[in-house]
Amino acid sequence: MAELEPWCSNTAFWIDFEEARRAVETLVDLAHDEPDERPTCVILVGQSGMGKTSILREAQRRIELTFPEPTELDDARYAPMLRTVIPSSPTSLKINLTLLWKQGWPITSGIHRIADLKVVELLRKQRTRLVAIDNVYAILTASGKARRDTLDAFRFLMSEGRVPMVVAGLEVAADIFAEDVELAYRSIIVRLNPWPAGAASQRLIRVLAQGMRLVDPDSFAEPEFAELIWHNSQGVTGNFKRLLHWSQKVARRHGRERVSLADIREAAALLPAYAFA
Repeated sequence: MAELEPWCSNTAFWIDFEEARRAVETLVDLAHDEPDERPTCVILVGQSGMGKTSILREAQRRIELTFPEPTELDDARYAPMLRTVIPSSPTSLKINLTLLWKQGWPITSGIHRIADLKVVELLRKQRTRLVAIDNVYAILTASGKARRDTLDAFRFLMSEGRVPMVVAGLEVAADIFAEDVELAYRSIIVRLNPWPAGAASQRLIRVLAQGMRLVDPDSFAEPEFAELIWHNSQGVTGNFKRLLHWSQKVARRHGRERVSLADIREAAALLPAYAFA
């Protein structure tokens, strides 16, 4: 399950697959929880290209439809699901300033002194239902002290803002939260596993080919095609899409619209081996 590329902009074609839908529905259900002093933290993990960002984006879309903007709020940008990417070399101040910016609050010279308090004040006042932080594994780049500072910031946001949180990242993200007993106790883990070879990946490959408007998309789900695509993609949605995209380019380079097995092999040779490791 992968982030969308410019050449394939429709999300519904894979979000509605059961594997993706379960993850989205978990987040949407969490947004319906009443404010709690010990809210849940969802750790959304999966390797690069498995669609974590798209899961967050779709959950945000559904939550915004469910919780429209209250008429009495006008001093900051309303966001029932606040979604951001963790800054590089994260600290609690950087995280809080990023969230304030996402909330539409002016970043002034003195705001750093009260940034943490202002964030949780806005979370409560605006009735934010869910805070989502992507690429959370960037915490691993921080020193031990900075990592502890970041985890403390997450715990403060959840407890004082009384809002659940979802953090998304590589598998190591789950290990980060295991370092904090309180956060680990509050957490549940949602894993986006690579697609297995066989019927599941064949079904996805067919739908991807349809969404990309490839000629005869059903042919890509035939065992010989699907096995070759899976072998060169290792079940990662982003790799499926890149390989199909470049296979189409190779076919056109040879003066054809229909993609052949040879085109797929040639396209696979163009892509770096580490992408399929």
